[in-house]
Amino acid sequence: MKLNLFPSWAQRAADPESTLESAAGKTAAAASSVSALNEEQLALVSVLHQLLQTLPQAYSGRESVKRLCQMILPASPHIRLVWVGFCQDDSEAAIKPAAIVGKALSESDHWQLSKDCFDYVAPFAQEADWEAGHDSDFQALFAPWQAHPENCSVKAALAIPLRSEKARMHGMMVFYADSQDYFSNTGHASFQAFGHVCEVIWKQSNLSHLLTRQAQIDSLTGLLTRRRIVHVYEEAVAATATDESPLSILYCQLDEFHKINDLYGWAVADNILAAFAKDTGGQLRKSDSGGRWNATEFLYVLPATDTVDAENLAAVFLSHFKNHPVNIENWSIRLALSVGVATYGADGRGLDELIHYATQHLHSSSTAAEDEL
Repeated sequence: MKLNLFPSWAQRAADPESTLESAAGKTAAAASSVSALNEEQLALVSVLHQLLQTLPQAYSGRESVKRLCQMILPASPHIRLVWVGFCQDDSEAAIKPAAIVGKALSESDHWQLSKDCFDYVAPFAQEADWEAGHDSDFQALFAPWQAHPENCSVKAALAIPLRSEKARMHGMMVFYADSQDYFSNTGHASFQAFGHVCEVIWKQSNLSHLLTRQAQIDSLTGLLTRRRIVHVYEEAVAATATDESPLSILYCQLDEFHKINDLYGWAVADNILAAFAKDTGGQLRKSDSGGRWNATEFLYVLPATDTVDAENLAAVFLSHFKNHPVNIENWSIRLALSVGVATYGADGRGLDELIHYATQHLHSSSTAAEDEL
């Protein structure tokens, strides 16, 4: 059978008006389609400009990514869902979303995607073809609907890989549309740009987290900084006021540490401080917090701890370091330390009061730091 896709000159001559009307109709329809597409592309670009101007600064990374997704949806009536997730090489097989928004969210109560569908190289698109079977590759992005495909209102998905400065960390942003041709007609450029914005938010959040952590953690000992341990104490006081539980502090200072610095040098002395801080962590409970108060002074906040328990912990500290020298490099050094405790309420309420009380009631290991080689 031969199909004639174009009318002959004779047919056109026989009904020229009909032919012209048909051609005009097709031209108008095509123009309308192009116009609608252009409007949608312009709307997506407008959202991009808005995002670049108002990129959230005061939100956490997760909240900022969710806000990004929420700003995209009004730009197109065809986008039914936006999903963003992150995984590491050792993550579980199913990845939960860091952000997910859209009308299609209610179609599944199990919104997880397989780690295997994370593509680290380039964007890829898939169409919903339920006749292809459960082993088809398309199931990767449409997995949440597998149990009830009749609930699926989307026809196509576009996945944009999100790159991180960490080799083992990967991300993916997935757009779901209600038309199979939506992404091919609209193009991938705008969605890749949204992916780049998401990367910026992600990296900015990681950098902010790193800077915050550096501000809270003493780089030498790994304990909390002075400012942070004060904040921890204030939080513990607030909790104590609520549940009326006891609260104590333990104050510890290394005696005559300058002799170690003079004898072994500052590099070894720093390593000794780090080893001491690590050893003290082994004596604490998970609920306790330790901070570096000064160069060789340390403060430990002990929630739900009365005076008796705090004194017992102080005795454990003294006994441990009296009988267990700190081992660092080729040195085995016994540390001399003094420990004092104070209980909130009984010995004062302000942190300065408690520290003053603790320093006035110090117990010493009475053992000078010495080389045991």
